Amino acid sequence: MIRERLRPIFAKERRPLLMGHLALALALVPIPMIRTGWAESGAFMALFAFQAPPWIGLGILAAGVLFSFPLVPLFLAWSLPGAARPGLPRRSIGLLCLLVAIHPLRYYFEGVFHRIGIRAEAASLSEKYPVVWLIKHLDSPLLLGLVVWAILQHQTMGAQGKLWFQWALFVCVLCAAFAPFDSQFGFLFMPLFE
Repeated sequence: MIRERLRPIFAKERRPLLMGHLALALALVPIPMIRTGWAESGAFMALFAFQAPPWIGLGILAAGVLFSFPLVPLFLAWSLPGAARPGLPRRSIGLLCLLVAIHPLRYYFEGVFHRIGIRAEAASLSEKYPVVWLIKHLDSPLLLGLVVWAILQHQTMGAQGKLWFQWALFVCVLCAAFAPFDSQFGFLFMPLFE
C-alpha cells in the first residue's frame, strides 16, 4: 500500500523535482539555530575557544542540526504530494491564512519568555545594528510577498513555483515559531555589523 503510493513520487521523470525538494528541505535545517542564536553561540565557541574546548561549540552545532533535522521529512511530506499538478494546494493557502492571522501576535509575544533586562539589551542591539532587526523581521515582507503571489497565481502556479512558495511558507512558519526565543540573536557577532 505505502509502496504503491510512493512509486509515482520517486518515478524517474520526477527525480529532478524530488532533488529540488530535498535540497530546499535541507536548507531549512539551520533556520531554527540561526533564529535562536544557537548557531552563532556554537560557531563562536568552536572558533574562539577561550575557556572551553572547541568540541563543545561543535557539539552545540551538532545538537542543533539533530534537533532541526525532522524538518526535512516534514517539508517533503508537505510539499511532494500533488507537486506536479498546477495550482496551490488548499493546505498551503490555509497555512498562509493562519500565518497572516497570527502575525500581529508575534510582535506582542516577541521576547516574552525572557526577563526584562535581556529584552532591553535585544532592543538596544536592534536599534544600534539595524541589520540584526532586519534579519529578525525578514519574514514580514516575505509573508506579504507570499500573499500577493498566492492571490495572483493560486490556480496557475507550476511545479517550480509551488516548490519555492512552500519553502518560503515554511521559512515564515519557522520564523513565527521561534520568534519568542530569538532575543539572543546577534549578540556574539556584533563586531561583524560594525
